[in-house]
Amino acid sequence: MNSNDKEHFLKGYVRELDGMRGLAIVAVMLFHAGSPYARGGFIGVDIFFVLSGFLITALLIKEYDTTKHISLKRFYLRRVLRLAPALVLLLLVLIALTIIFLNASSIRYNAIDSVITLFYATNWARALGVHPPNLLGHTWSLSIEEQFYILWPLLLILLLRLIRSRGTIAAVVAGLALVSWGLRVLLALSGSSIDRLYNGLDTRVDTLLVGCALGVVLSSNLINEGLRKRLSRLLLFLTPVSALLLGYFFYALYWKSLHMYYWIYFVIEVLTAIIILDIFISERSIVRRILSFKVFVWVGSISYGLYLWHYPVYRVMMMLKIQSQQVLIYGSIVTLVIATLSYYLMERPILKLKKRLQRAQ
Repeated sequence: MNSNDKEHFLKGYVRELDGMRGLAIVAVMLFHAGSPYARGGFIGVDIFFVLSGFLITALLIKEYDTTKHISLKRFYLRRVLRLAPALVLLLLVLIALTIIFLNASSIRYNAIDSVITLFYATNWARALGVHPPNLLGHTWSLSIEEQFYILWPLLLILLLRLIRSRGTIAAVVAGLALVSWGLRVLLALSGSSIDRLYNGLDTRVDTLLVGCALGVVLSSNLINEGLRKRLSRLLLFLTPVSALLLGYFFYALYWKSLHMYYWIYFVIEVLTAIIILDIFISERSIVRRILSFKVFVWVGSISYGLYLWHYPVYRVMMMLKIQSQQVLIYGSIVTLVIATLSYYLMERPILKLKKRLQRAQ
Protein backbone atom coordinates (compact mmCIF):
# COMPACT_ATOMS: atom_id res chain seq x y z
CA MET A 1 0.00 0.00 0.00
CA ASN A 2 1.55 3.32 -0.95
CA SER A 3 1.23 6.40 1.25
CA ASN A 4 -1.72 7.86 -0.66
CA ASP A 5 -3.68 4.61 -0.39
CA LYS A 6 -2.95 4.42 3.32
CA GLU A 7 -4.17 7.99 3.78
CA HIS A 8 -7.39 7.23 1.91
CA PHE A 9 -7.83 4.03 3.88
CA LEU A 10 -7.57 5.87 7.19
CA LYS A 11 -10.20 8.33 5.98
CA GLY A 12 -12.50 5.45 5.25
CA TYR A 13 -12.62 5.98 1.48
CA VAL A 14 -10.88 4.20 -1.38
CA ARG A 15 -12.22 4.74 -4.89
CA GLU A 16 -11.74 1.08 -5.89
CA LEU A 17 -14.20 0.05 -3.19
CA ASP A 18 -16.80 2.31 -4.77
CA GLY A 19 -15.90 0.61 -8.05
CA MET A 20 -16.74 -2.72 -6.42
CA ARG A 21 -20.05 -1.30 -5.24
CA GLY A 22 -20.77 -0.11 -8.76
CA LEU A 23 -20.27 -3.55 -10.28
CA ALA A 24 -22.19 -5.18 -7.42
CA ILE A 25 -25.29 -3.00 -7.86
CA VAL A 26 -25.28 -3.57 -11.63
CA ALA A 27 -25.23 -7.33 -10.95
CA VAL A 28 -28.19 -7.06 -8.57
CA MET A 29 -30.19 -4.89 -10.96
CA LEU A 30 -29.64 -7.29 -13.85
CA PHE A 31 -30.75 -10.17 -11.63
CA HIS A 32 -33.93 -8.44 -10.46
CA ALA A 33 -34.76 -7.42 -14.04
CA GLY A 34 -34.77 -11.10 -14.98
CA SER A 35 -31.77 -11.05 -17.32
CA PRO A 36 -31.00 -14.63 -18.48
CA TYR A 37 -27.29 -13.74 -18.36
CA ALA A 38 -27.40 -12.72 -14.69
CA ARG A 39 -28.95 -15.68 -12.90
CA GLY A 40 -26.35 -15.27 -10.16
CA GLY A 41 -26.50 -11.48 -9.98
CA PHE A 42 -27.79 -11.76 -6.42
CA ILE A 43 -24.17 -12.27 -5.31
CA GLY A 44 -23.83 -8.50 -5.60
CA VAL A 45 -25.53 -8.32 -2.19
CA ASP A 46 -22.88 -10.58 -0.69
CA ILE A 47 -20.17 -8.31 -2.09
CA PHE A 48 -21.93 -5.39 -0.42
CA PHE A 49 -22.02 -7.30 2.87
CA VAL A 50 -18.28 -8.04 2.86
CA LEU A 51 -17.52 -4.42 1.99
CA SER A 52 -19.80 -3.14 4.74
CA GLY A 53 -18.23 -5.33 7.40
CA PHE A 54 -14.77 -4.33 6.26
CA LEU A 55 -15.32 -0.57 6.19
CA ILE A 56 -17.33 -0.35 9.40
CA THR A 57 -14.69 -2.32 11.28
CA ALA A 58 -11.81 -0.28 9.86
CA LEU A 59 -13.49 2.98 10.88
CA LEU A 60 -14.34 1.74 14.37
CA ILE A 61 -10.78 0.50 14.99
CA LYS A 62 -9.37 3.77 13.68
CA GLU A 63 -11.54 5.62 16.19
CA TYR A 64 -10.50 3.27 19.01
CA ASP A 65 -6.80 3.57 18.22
CA THR A 66 -7.05 7.35 18.00
CA THR A 67 -9.20 8.05 21.06
CA LYS A 68 -9.06 4.76 23.04
CA HIS A 69 -12.83 4.89 22.86
CA ILE A 70 -15.68 4.13 20.45
CA SER A 71 -18.65 6.49 20.69
CA LEU A 72 -21.75 4.36 20.15
CA LYS A 73 -23.90 7.49 20.07
CA ARG A 74 -21.93 8.99 17.18
CA PHE A 75 -21.73 5.64 15.38
CA TYR A 76 -25.48 5.04 15.46
CA LEU A 77 -26.19 8.66 14.51
CA ARG A 78 -23.89 8.35 11.48
CA ARG A 79 -25.69 5.16 10.43
CA VAL A 80 -29.07 6.86 10.73
CA LEU A 81 -27.89 9.86 8.72
CA ARG A 82 -26.50 7.61 5.98
CA LEU A 83 -29.37 5.14 5.65
CA ALA A 84 -32.63 6.55 6.97
CA PRO A 85 -33.38 9.69 4.88
CA ALA A 86 -33.31 7.98 1.46
CA LEU A 87 -35.27 5.01 2.81
CA VAL A 88 -37.94 7.23 4.39
CA LEU A 89 -38.28 9.10 1.10
CA LEU A 90 -38.85 5.82 -0.74
CA LEU A 91 -41.51 4.73 1.77
CA LEU A 92 -43.32 8.07 1.63
CA VAL A 93 -43.42 7.99 -2.18
CA LEU A 94 -44.62 4.39 -2.16
CA ILE A 95 -47.43 5.11 0.30
CA ALA A 96 -48.48 8.24 -1.59
CA LEU A 97 -48.65 6.44 -4.95
CA THR A 98 -50.44 3.50 -3.35
CA ILE A 99 -53.13 5.80 -1.94
CA ILE A 100 -53.56 7.53 -5.30
CA PHE A 101 -53.65 4.52 -7.60
CA LEU A 102 -54.54 1.37 -5.65
CA ASN A 103 -57.44 -0.04 -3.66
CA ALA A 104 -57.89 -0.24 0.11
CA SER A 105 -56.50 -3.79 0.35
CA SER A 106 -53.28 -2.80 -1.45
CA ILE A 107 -52.97 0.34 0.67
CA ARG A 108 -53.18 -1.73 3.84
CA TYR A 109 -50.69 -4.33 2.56
CA ASN A 110 -48.12 -1.76 1.44
CA ALA A 111 -48.55 0.22 4.66
CA ILE A 112 -47.72 -2.89 6.71
CA ASP A 113 -44.74 -3.56 4.41
CA SER A 114 -43.54 0.00 4.95
CA VAL A 115 -43.72 -0.29 8.74
CA ILE A 116 -41.83 -3.59 8.67
CA THR A 117 -39.21 -2.01 6.41
CA LEU A 118 -38.92 1.13 8.56
CA PHE A 119 -38.10 -1.02 11.59
CA TYR A 120 -35.58 -3.04 9.55
CA ALA A 121 -37.37 -6.35 10.01
CA THR A 122 -37.98 -7.33 6.36
CA ASN A 123 -35.48 -10.16 6.50
CA TRP A 124 -37.34 -11.89 9.34
CA ALA A 125 -40.72 -11.25 7.69
CA ARG A 126 -39.37 -13.12 4.67
CA ALA A 127 -37.52 -15.77 6.66
CA LEU A 128 -40.56 -16.66 8.79
CA GLY A 129 -43.24 -16.02 6.16
CA VAL A 130 -45.01 -13.58 8.50
CA HIS A 131 -45.85 -10.89 5.95
CA PRO A 132 -43.80 -11.49 2.80
CA PRO A 133 -43.18 -8.07 1.23
CA ASN A 134 -44.09 -7.24 -2.34
CA LEU A 135 -42.57 -3.98 -3.55
CA LEU A 136 -40.07 -3.84 -0.69
CA GLY A 137 -38.74 -7.39 -0.73
CA HIS A 138 -35.21 -6.21 -1.48
CA THR A 139 -34.94 -4.39 1.85
CA TRP A 140 -34.17 -7.72 3.54
CA SER A 141 -30.48 -6.95 3.03
CA LEU A 142 -30.82 -3.49 4.60
CA SER A 143 -32.48 -5.14 7.59
CA ILE A 144 -29.60 -7.57 8.02
CA GLU A 145 -27.05 -4.78 7.81
CA GLU A 146 -28.92 -2.60 10.31
CA GLN A 147 -29.33 -5.45 12.80
CA PHE A 148 -25.62 -6.14 12.40
CA TYR A 149 -24.75 -2.46 12.91
CA ILE A 150 -26.58 -2.54 16.24
CA LEU A 151 -24.72 -5.60 17.52
CA TRP A 152 -21.24 -5.43 15.99
CA PRO A 153 -19.85 -2.27 17.68
CA LEU A 154 -20.83 -3.69 21.07
CA LEU A 155 -19.05 -6.97 20.34
CA LEU A 156 -16.00 -5.23 18.89
CA ILE A 157 -15.66 -2.99 21.95
CA LEU A 158 -15.80 -6.09 24.15
CA LEU A 159 -13.14 -7.87 22.08
CA LEU A 160 -10.85 -4.82 22.06
CA ARG A 161 -11.07 -4.53 25.84
CA LEU A 162 -10.66 -8.21 26.64
CA ILE A 163 -8.05 -9.25 24.03
CA ARG A 164 -4.81 -7.32 23.51
CA SER A 165 -3.67 -9.19 20.40
CA ARG A 166 -5.33 -7.90 17.24
CA GLY A 167 -4.38 -11.12 15.48
CA THR A 168 -6.35 -13.05 18.08
CA ILE A 169 -9.32 -10.72 17.63
CA ALA A 170 -9.22 -11.29 13.86
CA ALA A 171 -9.11 -15.05 14.48
CA VAL A 172 -12.09 -14.86 16.85
CA VAL A 173 -14.12 -12.90 14.29
CA ALA A 174 -13.19 -15.37 11.56
CA GLY A 175 -14.24 -18.16 13.92
CA LEU A 176 -17.63 -16.53 14.42
CA ALA A 177 -18.01 -16.42 10.64
CA LEU A 178 -17.34 -20.15 10.53
CA VAL A 179 -19.98 -20.68 13.23
CA SER A 180 -22.56 -18.83 11.14
CA TRP A 181 -21.61 -20.87 8.08
CA GLY A 182 -21.89 -24.05 10.12
CA LEU A 183 -25.32 -23.05 11.41
CA ARG A 184 -26.48 -22.40 7.84
CA VAL A 185 -25.29 -25.83 6.75
CA LEU A 186 -26.91 -27.47 9.79
CA LEU A 187 -30.26 -25.78 9.14
CA ALA A 188 -30.06 -26.69 5.45
CA LEU A 189 -29.42 -30.32 6.31
CA SER A 190 -32.31 -30.29 8.79
CA GLY A 191 -34.75 -29.16 6.08
CA SER A 192 -35.14 -25.44 6.81
CA SER A 193 -36.75 -23.44 4.03
CA ILE A 194 -34.69 -21.52 1.51
CA ASP A 195 -36.34 -18.31 2.72
CA ARG A 196 -35.13 -19.02 6.26
CA LEU A 197 -31.59 -19.76 5.08
CA TYR A 198 -31.40 -16.79 2.72
CA ASN A 199 -32.88 -14.10 4.98
CA GLY A 200 -31.86 -14.95 8.53
CA LEU A 201 -29.28 -12.72 10.18
CA ASP A 202 -27.78 -15.75 11.89
CA THR A 203 -27.38 -17.65 8.60
CA ARG A 204 -25.98 -14.72 6.60
CA VAL A 205 -23.87 -12.81 9.11
CA ASP A 206 -20.75 -14.77 8.12
CA THR A 207 -20.56 -12.60 4.99
CA LEU A 208 -20.28 -9.45 7.08
CA LEU A 209 -17.93 -11.08 9.59
CA VAL A 210 -15.45 -12.10 6.87
CA GLY A 211 -15.21 -8.42 5.96
CA CYS A 212 -14.86 -7.54 9.66
CA ALA A 213 -11.97 -9.98 10.12
CA LEU A 214 -10.17 -8.45 7.14
CA GLY A 215 -10.91 -4.98 8.53
CA VAL A 216 -9.22 -5.91 11.81
CA VAL A 217 -6.16 -7.25 9.98
CA LEU A 218 -5.62 -4.26 7.70
CA SER A 219 -6.58 -1.45 10.08
CA SER A 220 -4.30 -2.93 12.77
CA ASN A 221 -1.31 -3.21 10.38
CA LEU A 222 -0.93 -6.93 11.02
CA ILE A 223 0.68 -7.49 7.62
CA ASN A 224 4.37 -6.59 7.82
CA GLU A 225 6.44 -5.51 4.85
CA GLY A 226 7.91 -8.95 4.16
CA LEU A 227 4.51 -10.62 4.22
CA ARG A 228 3.10 -7.81 2.11
CA LYS A 229 5.62 -8.49 -0.66
CA ARG A 230 4.89 -12.21 -0.63
CA LEU A 231 1.14 -11.57 -0.68
CA SER A 232 1.55 -9.13 -3.57
CA ARG A 233 3.17 -11.81 -5.69
CA LEU A 234 0.50 -14.34 -4.73
CA LEU A 235 -2.31 -11.88 -5.41
CA LEU A 236 -1.06 -11.29 -8.95
CA PHE A 237 -2.51 -14.75 -9.61
CA LEU A 238 -5.27 -15.05 -6.97
CA THR A 239 -7.06 -11.76 -7.67
CA PRO A 240 -7.73 -12.27 -11.41
CA VAL A 241 -8.83 -15.84 -10.65
CA SER A 242 -11.15 -14.54 -7.91
CA ALA A 243 -12.64 -11.96 -10.27
CA LEU A 244 -13.15 -14.56 -13.01
CA LEU A 245 -14.84 -16.94 -10.58
CA LEU A 246 -17.18 -14.20 -9.38
CA GLY A 247 -17.95 -13.44 -13.00
CA TYR A 248 -18.80 -17.09 -13.59
CA PHE A 249 -20.98 -17.18 -10.47
CA PHE A 250 -22.76 -14.05 -11.71
CA TYR A 251 -23.73 -15.93 -14.86
CA ALA A 252 -24.34 -19.45 -13.60
CA LEU A 253 -25.62 -19.61 -10.02
CA TYR A 254 -29.18 -20.23 -8.83
CA TRP A 255 -30.11 -18.75 -5.44
CA LYS A 256 -32.37 -21.64 -4.41
CA SER A 257 -29.73 -24.32 -4.95
CA LEU A 258 -28.75 -25.94 -1.66
CA HIS A 259 -25.12 -25.87 -2.74
CA MET A 260 -25.28 -22.10 -2.26
CA TYR A 261 -25.93 -22.61 1.44
CA TYR A 262 -23.55 -25.54 1.91
CA TRP A 263 -20.41 -23.88 0.51
CA ILE A 264 -20.77 -21.44 -2.39
CA TYR A 265 -21.73 -18.40 -0.30
CA PHE A 266 -18.62 -18.87 1.81
CA VAL A 267 -16.49 -19.13 -1.32
CA ILE A 268 -18.00 -15.85 -2.59
CA GLU A 269 -17.10 -14.15 0.70
CA VAL A 270 -13.50 -15.32 0.50
CA LEU A 271 -13.16 -14.29 -3.16
CA THR A 272 -14.48 -10.83 -2.33
CA ALA A 273 -12.08 -10.54 0.61
CA ILE A 274 -9.18 -11.47 -1.69
CA ILE A 275 -10.08 -8.62 -4.05
CA ILE A 276 -10.33 -6.13 -1.16
CA LEU A 277 -6.97 -7.32 0.17
CA ASP A 278 -5.50 -6.85 -3.30
CA ILE A 279 -6.69 -3.24 -3.38
CA PHE A 280 -4.64 -2.46 -0.29
CA ILE A 281 -1.67 -4.75 -0.87
CA SER A 282 -0.86 -4.82 -4.59
CA GLU A 283 0.57 -1.98 -6.63
CA ARG A 284 0.45 -3.73 -10.02
CA SER A 285 -3.07 -5.14 -9.86
CA ILE A 286 -5.08 -5.25 -13.09
CA VAL A 287 -8.31 -5.78 -11.16
CA ARG A 288 -7.55 -2.75 -9.03
CA ARG A 289 -7.09 -0.57 -12.12
CA ILE A 290 -10.39 -1.80 -13.55
CA LEU A 291 -12.24 -1.04 -10.32
CA SER A 292 -10.90 2.52 -10.38
CA PHE A 293 -12.61 3.32 -13.71
CA LYS A 294 -14.59 6.52 -13.21
CA VAL A 295 -17.90 5.07 -14.40
CA PHE A 296 -17.72 2.19 -11.90
CA VAL A 297 -16.72 4.55 -9.09
CA TRP A 298 -19.57 6.95 -9.90
CA VAL A 299 -22.17 4.18 -10.09
CA GLY A 300 -20.84 2.92 -6.77
CA SER A 301 -21.23 6.36 -5.21
CA ILE A 302 -24.99 6.35 -5.99
CA SER A 303 -25.41 2.61 -5.37
CA TYR A 304 -27.56 3.04 -2.25
CA GLY A 305 -30.21 4.98 -4.17
CA LEU A 306 -30.00 2.55 -7.07
CA TYR A 307 -30.55 -0.34 -4.69
CA LEU A 308 -33.49 1.30 -2.94
CA TRP A 309 -35.40 2.32 -6.06
CA HIS A 310 -34.68 -0.30 -8.72
CA TYR A 311 -36.68 -3.11 -7.15
CA PRO A 312 -40.05 -1.32 -6.72
CA VAL A 313 -39.65 0.27 -10.17
CA TYR A 314 -38.99 -3.12 -11.77
CA ARG A 315 -41.78 -4.80 -9.80
CA VAL A 316 -44.38 -2.25 -10.83
CA MET A 317 -43.37 -2.59 -14.48
CA MET A 318 -43.57 -6.38 -14.22
CA MET A 319 -47.03 -6.14 -12.64
CA LEU A 320 -48.04 -4.08 -15.68
CA LYS A 321 -46.91 -7.01 -17.88
CA ILE A 322 -44.05 -5.09 -19.45
CA GLN A 323 -41.43 -7.31 -21.12
CA SER A 324 -38.26 -8.03 -19.15
CA GLN A 325 -35.99 -6.36 -21.71
CA GLN A 326 -38.01 -3.15 -21.48
CA VAL A 327 -38.06 -3.44 -17.71
CA LEU A 328 -34.27 -3.56 -17.73
CA ILE A 329 -33.81 -0.65 -20.15
CA TYR A 330 -36.54 1.79 -19.16
CA GLY A 331 -36.72 0.74 -15.52
CA SER A 332 -32.97 1.25 -15.15
CA ILE A 333 -33.17 4.70 -16.75
CA VAL A 334 -35.93 5.74 -14.33
CA THR A 335 -33.98 4.29 -11.41
CA LEU A 336 -30.77 6.04 -12.47
CA VAL A 337 -32.50 9.41 -12.67
CA ILE A 338 -34.15 9.02 -9.26
CA ALA A 339 -30.98 7.71 -7.60
CA THR A 340 -28.87 10.54 -9.06
CA LEU A 341 -31.31 13.19 -7.83
CA SER A 342 -31.48 11.49 -4.43
CA TYR A 343 -27.71 11.42 -4.12
CA TYR A 344 -26.94 14.98 -5.16
CA LEU A 345 -29.93 16.70 -3.61
CA MET A 346 -30.28 14.74 -0.36
CA GLU A 347 -27.68 12.05 0.36
CA ARG A 348 -24.53 14.05 -0.39
CA PRO A 349 -25.54 17.07 1.74
CA ILE A 350 -26.31 14.69 4.59
CA LEU A 351 -22.98 12.91 4.04
CA LYS A 352 -21.23 16.24 4.62
CA LEU A 353 -22.95 16.45 8.00
CA LYS A 354 -21.86 12.86 8.70
CA LYS A 355 -18.23 13.76 7.92
CA ARG A 356 -18.42 16.74 10.30
CA LEU A 357 -19.48 14.33 13.02
CA GLN A 358 -16.47 12.13 12.25
CA ARG A 359 -14.10 15.09 12.44
CA ALA A 360 -15.65 16.11 15.76
CA GLN A 361 -14.53 12.88 17.39
